Amino acid sequence: MHRLDRLSELWGGEIWIKRDDLTGSGLSGNKVRKLEYLLADALTRGADTVITCGGVQSNHCRATALAAVQSRLKCSLLLRGTPPPELEGNLFLDRLAGAEIRFLSEDRYYNHLDEELQQTIEAIKSRGGIPYIIPEGGSNHIGAQGYVQAAAELRGQCDQLGLQPKRIICATGSGGTHAGLWFGVKSLNWDVEVWSVSVSYKREETASLIRNIILNMITNAKVPLTCSLEDIIVLDGYRGLGYAKADEREFKVIIEMARKEGIILDPVYTGKAARAIKEETQAGRMPGTTIFCHTGGVFGLFPFRRGLEAELKKAVSKDSFNK
Repeated sequence: MHRLDRLSELWGGEIWIKRDDLTGSGLSGNKVRKLEYLLADALTRGADTVITCGGVQSNHCRATALAAVQSRLKCSLLLRGTPPPELEGNLFLDRLAGAEIRFLSEDRYYNHLDEELQQTIEAIKSRGGIPYIIPEGGSNHIGAQGYVQAAAELRGQCDQLGLQPKRIICATGSGGTHAGLWFGVKSLNWDVEVWSVSVSYKREETASLIRNIILNMITNAKVPLTCSLEDIIVLDGYRGLGYAKADEREFKVIIEMARKEGIILDPVYTGKAARAIKEETQAGRMPGTTIFCHTGGVFGLFPFRRGLEAELKKAVSKDSFNK
């Protein structure tokens, strides 16, 4: 964790970054923390195949495919969307890791996913396998434990640095990272807020997803915590064109972060979170110290290279050393 010196000055805030994008190379990002607990559960239950789902360029599916290999497990992926003309980004790594892949239309994914998962379970069982389902994003009460541990890690780092943050903020899709951080912060009785930036669903739906995971964690841990929807702070308005879509608003922040701090963001998750931090800070709505939890996703950058190239050309034309 370190301070973003140049962007703090440029954006007018006090911004630090937690580098969860550095949890590995191919196996990088926030999904690693969740999979540590989910794959342990799968192995304890005697599974030999994990099944999970997500978008074609899902960071979670890529991390699951690679972690499964390391855990001597097979991996079956249900991906929302059609096979792209080029094998790139996370999908390339899914194939490289040897994952079994089925593509589902948006209708089948959003309206019939349970049926598709059951078909996959039966197919694995029919060939003698023992399946274990990991939910989208690894976001349930088991996977979220990874971010309970991360909250304790963050608290230790802040204490060591003498840092008293006002908030921790991350991108959120399926809600597990926010849920784990919230539960961890409350368990530590740490006076810090947990915020997230929705990249997929409307604020109310995202807050409900996060709260449901937290309630399951409370029930399983048997701890005297309560959580209402009002306790969940989710920033909306930064979803842009929608999940796994991006435009010049995200591209500009990605370029700015790379040029000012030498840190790579992705357009699907962290680029949107960074855009929110920038705009909220500049508007004076983020006083005090903010810790940006960088949840990874670098491989998701490459399928957006054409859009990024257009913004890069504009940026290069403004560079004095290119004139």
